[in-house]
Amino acid sequence: MSHKRLLFLHTGGTLGMTSRGDPGPLAPSAYAEDVLPFVRGLEELVHIEGEVLCNLDSSDLLPRHWEGLAGLIAARLDDYDGFVVLHGTDTMAYTASALSYLLDGLPKPVVLTGAQRPIAELRTDARNNLIHASISATMDVPEVTVWFNDELLRGNRCTKVSVQSYAAFASPNLPPLVRMGADVMPQHTPRRPTGPFRLRAGFCEDVAVLWLFPGASPRLLDLMVESGARGVVLVAFGAGNVPLRGWPEAIGRATARGVQVVVNTQCVDGAVELGRYEGSAAAEANGAMSAGPMTIEASLTKLMFLLGQGLSPEALRARFAEDLAGELLP
Repeated sequence: MSHKRLLFLHTGGTLGMTSRGDPGPLAPSAYAEDVLPFVRGLEELVHIEGEVLCNLDSSDLLPRHWEGLAGLIAARLDDYDGFVVLHGTDTMAYTASALSYLLDGLPKPVVLTGAQRPIAELRTDARNNLIHASISATMDVPEVTVWFNDELLRGNRCTKVSVQSYAAFASPNLPPLVRMGADVMPQHTPRRPTGPFRLRAGFCEDVAVLWLFPGASPRLLDLMVESGARGVVLVAFGAGNVPLRGWPEAIGRATARGVQVVVNTQCVDGAVELGRYEGSAAAEANGAMSAGPMTIEASLTKLMFLLGQGLSPEALRARFAEDLAGELLP
């Protein structure tokens, strides 16, 4: 039986890093020669080829890298059975969310993975992650996903929760798609494409995230609007509550100028429910949109994506409330 064909796409990150100096900071290293020898035996299961999109710490990745990665996957879609993206952990959830919107109707697995420690170190999680991400990329899971530790997570439903634990990612509002221990254990039914594959493009970078805190001045939102923001994610309290003193009015001033305001929550688990409390009801009455169960990463990249599509404000609001890639619905 012929092996499935996988394309490894390297963007950088801790998994393939080496230390320049001892001691010293971790920095991106070369790819194939440094990474593949540590997963000997994987070639008995799959045929692996690799390409380097970039070699950056994930904190330096930009929306143009998301689009470049999506374009490369689209161009190679007919040539491979699955794709494994080697990526730094810090912004992996942003990239996974962005790819889920760009790769509309994705018919094959795209699995992002990385590590808390470099693959060349003895005590590393990189080998386990890379091997199991590769196995995941051979499975019938046609989604953008993240493999970490022992779980395959929907990419636009996960977030990084630890800088120390090997279980660095969690999916608070959706079960893992697969768990792998001694056995492979499916946990949640993956999504299926409902139409033909289409490569999307376009992100608006004129966006901002504003984390509310007790005593935060509504002037902060005004300043973001005055500086040219076309969209703002307000990371509010609880189920989406904002302070009543001045904040609903500031939201109203922003939306009156055509700025899209999304209310998300500082809580990791649970969903925004605008209208549940007086502050969130006032935010909604002044034009704010609800992030629902979306992570901050998913709601921000969705806002950037929709702002980049040239939609009217009304059409954008309608699309934001729709499930595009599993970010809202199971």
